[in-house]
Amino acid sequence: MNFLFQGNFSHPSFKKIFLKSFTLILFLTIVLTGCTKKDTSVDFKNAEGGKYYGGTYRINMLRGNPNGLDPVIITSKLADDIAGQIYDRLISLDSNLNIIPELAKKWEISPDGKMYIFHLRGDVYFHDHEVFPNSKGRKVVAQDVVYSFTRACDPATRTAAFWAFKDRVAGATEYYNAKLLKKDNVGNVVGLKAIDDTTFSVELTRPFAPFLYTLVNAFGCVVPREAVEKYGQDYFKNPVGSGPFIFKEWAEDRHIILQKNPRYWQRDEAGNQLPLLDGIRITFVMDDKIQLEEFKKGELEENFTIPTEYFENVLNAQTKQPQGEYTRYIFQSEPALLTWFLDFLTTQKPFDNPDVRRAFSYAVDRDKIVRYVLKNSPHSAATNGITPPVLPGYDVSGIPGYTFNPQKARELLAKAGYPNGQGFPKVDLSIYQEPRLVQVAEAVQRMFAEVLNVNIGINQIQFSQLLDMAESGKLAFWGTRWYGDYPDAENYINLFDGSLVPQTMSEPSYPNSTRYNNPEVTRLLKEAVATTDNAQRNALYKQAETLAMQDAPALMLFYEMHYRFLQPYVRDYPLDAMNRVVLKRVWFDAEAFKNARK
Repeated sequence: MNFLFQGNFSHPSFKKIFLKSFTLILFLTIVLTGCTKKDTSVDFKNAEGGKYYGGTYRINMLRGNPNGLDPVIITSKLADDIAGQIYDRLISLDSNLNIIPELAKKWEISPDGKMYIFHLRGDVYFHDHEVFPNSKGRKVVAQDVVYSFTRACDPATRTAAFWAFKDRVAGATEYYNAKLLKKDNVGNVVGLKAIDDTTFSVELTRPFAPFLYTLVNAFGCVVPREAVEKYGQDYFKNPVGSGPFIFKEWAEDRHIILQKNPRYWQRDEAGNQLPLLDGIRITFVMDDKIQLEEFKKGELEENFTIPTEYFENVLNAQTKQPQGEYTRYIFQSEPALLTWFLDFLTTQKPFDNPDVRRAFSYAVDRDKIVRYVLKNSPHSAATNGITPPVLPGYDVSGIPGYTFNPQKARELLAKAGYPNGQGFPKVDLSIYQEPRLVQVAEAVQRMFAEVLNVNIGINQIQFSQLLDMAESGKLAFWGTRWYGDYPDAENYINLFDGSLVPQTMSEPSYPNSTRYNNPEVTRLLKEAVATTDNAQRNALYKQAETLAMQDAPALMLFYEMHYRFLQPYVRDYPLDAMNRVVLKRVWFDAEAFKNARK
């Protein structure tokens, strides 16, 4: 790149601009070279089954820093993915999203669907850490599960996980309310019990068919009391678990470093002790173009998502397969359990009026966004409900959503009292700095102006701050997405469950951040989750989702498609519909690694 400077080099304003530019370039150089040093000297060791031990997996996460790594405050996939390397959960999912054992080796469910008994492994230990005597991690027992789940019901922990226990687990709501009022001698959550060191039980107040699925959420991670008590409010940045990797360092806005847990309990099918990698380095560069360039230079092991501007150069338009220089990498694609949308705060003006929300929804040309803004990279435009079209047995085509209808949009806005946009208050669309979300926000901003004569501002804020403000009711209109926590439609319709809305605006509302409350939707959802017959449950889900979409508590945008490139030496890392980052089984092929470094 050539620069042509003209003018007074000694002028103070020039010096100020030059120094700012130099500082920015220096910062990017440090982040992209110092934090992702090229690994050229891996000490590989042979493992069974033709595999190898060794290597550090370098991954970049575009959404920036997680809001914390304390399981009960995790509300983002970003933080959940990192937590999954540090902690174990009672149960997990395989690459086909089927439930598999983790800490719990087996379980039973009572005939009435209200009692769950989990039988834990007896050979799992927390990470070696100074919080334990002689810095040696102790055995994980059932009481640790009780403690971890109880924390999810305690407002003093700043919990965002209470929704999973509220009015479901016996005594959970009473415990939460007593803690909220700071009563003495609160006692325990009566529905959570350690029968003995390896047996844990959960009693529900009523049947809840997807309950097992909910336990794969981050709040299902098991933590040691010793670490939480030592670090207090700072535990969120000092996590201790029993998972395959041990937390070592968090340099904010730069990286998180994890190292192999040498005492991890799990082995692969060939008998190798997991994990096979020596460690993980996670960086937080929020520019997808820089991420792709770093991947191509061999500074990252994977590149997840393709910059919109590059999409047609990277993949063939007809086949959606790599072309040119990208054919040398391992390529993976998968329809995603992920929907992008814009949320409305439904309890305050102007979006407390359903006609305003419907007008905004009809004013957006989703097909144009998918085709021209996003270069046909999504799975499809979101013209049905919030649930993406990837769940077996749940046909979303019968759920009426919103298509582009300018005339209807203008009529509804006039009906709401804002003819031709007159008198509409100043509103900002708050977004985080995700490249595709920025592009879509700018497109819908233009559409609102052209169709409704409404000028919406765009406010970019940090991802973790956006989550906090949205849950606290401090945003009127914001852009986000929902990754399925588990493959059940309830996980999406749950975002509009009125029973999860707190009584006051001073309490955080999660996951129903829109604070939408339609009693009939809530009733149908409650009936659905108590139904064990899958077909009947899905029918009730569809009724609830259809009603919610009629009220438009959120403006659907598009259903996602996953694209991931891996370096040619990465093995045993399947891509699933949830894009779960599961690195404990990943290994590097030594010969392919050497060839890639030539």
